[in-house]
Amino acid sequence: FKGGFLKYLHAHQVACAVLAGFLHFLFLSAFVWMFIDAVLLFVSAINLTKIRSEQKKMPGWKRLTVIGYVIPLIVVGVSTAVVPDGYGGKQCWLKNSRGFQWSLLGPLYFIFASNLILFIAIFITVTLSLKGLNSEILQRTQTLKDRKLIRTVLFKTMAQFFILGCPWLLVLINSNSIVLEIIFMILISQQGTVIFVVHCVLNQEVRQQYKKWLQTFCLRIKPTAVEKV
Repeated sequence: FKGGFLKYLHAHQVACAVLAGFLHFLFLSAFVWMFIDAVLLFVSAINLTKIRSEQKKMPGWKRLTVIGYVIPLIVVGVSTAVVPDGYGGKQCWLKNSRGFQWSLLGPLYFIFASNLILFIAIFITVTLSLKGLNSEILQRTQTLKDRKLIRTVLFKTMAQFFILGCPWLLVLINSNSIVLEIIFMILISQQGTVIFVVHCVLNQEVRQQYKKWLQTFCLRIKPTAVEKV
């Protein structure tokens, strides 16, 4: 099926180029959003060590949406303008001519390196903050809520390794090891699951909103059921 689909697209160069450009945009968008998440988490980690009046404000979702999708769109637009025939080829992907592949690899390497540095900084900052919190807790009777808070923060911090795309480090390793390829596929395939668990399941505000939606949905169903009876 894959071979037949590519043969069909290869016969229609315009459709093949459009698909390649769209995939280019999607890859860039995914990595830009990883970078945005890394920056937001770093700011949140820094705010843990500051009083409320000195904490930095988070940008609104509208600005983040513009950054997350407009920047990749600009990169794709500039790439197309500089190398008009850069998309297509046998695999309907980026051609290697004139170094066009760096329009994807360049931003990806930059974002990956930045995310790795930010993850290390976040881990160190959160660890130091937890040490201070743990010392305060030890001075009083440690409750189940305190222990749960520490475990949750540690889990969220370690989960950022997957959310920020750090498993892509395995791709940069020049090795033909099938084991590394399998490990990479397993880790990267669970990125969406980790994002859902961290940002939805473990987020109290999101859980409360889900409860409100569920309660509203149940209230709408009950009158309908009563009318049928």
